[in-house]
Amino acid sequence: MHWTRASVIGACVACGLGLLACSDGHTVEPYRSDPAAAAWLEAEAARICAEMDTPSGVPDRAFTTDGCSASPDGDKVGCCVEHDIPYWCGGSKEQRRRADECLGHCVAELGQPVMGWIMERVVRVGGHPFVPAGWRWGFGWDYPAGYDGPGPVADTCPSLPPLP
Repeated sequence: MHWTRASVIGACVACGLGLLACSDGHTVEPYRSDPAAAAWLEAEAARICAEMDTPSGVPDRAFTTDGCSASPDGDKVGCCVEHDIPYWCGGSKEQRRRADECLGHCVAELGQPVMGWIMERVVRVGGHPFVPAGWRWGFGWDYPAGYDGPGPVADTCPSLPPLP
């Protein structure tokens, strides 16, 4: 299948139709119904955010995840949760680009390279820090958070250890 610029833009617009769908808590299992799992995930998110070494630090607002936002989660949900962590944290333009690349690679490693490519491009548009959505870059901070100045960019992608 060949993806043209128009088809990528169409996918971005389709994703954007859900811009007002924001959540105040976890919508992904087991974090939605298991307070211990949610607390573990929130602590891991804070740890990963601290390791990103952004100038703003770790957000005061608790980490939440909605999985793959305006897209079906399916077997990609782990990739989306890991991608939500740097998006909650925020940081520089370069850190956001790296987070989006990591999402695309993660989905591709699940045997879905075309979907990984699409998702990486959709979040590049739909996750901009000035998009008034619950999944924007820096969603752990008050809107609009914008970008931090240049910060370190990790060579590796964030990875959650298995639930204890």
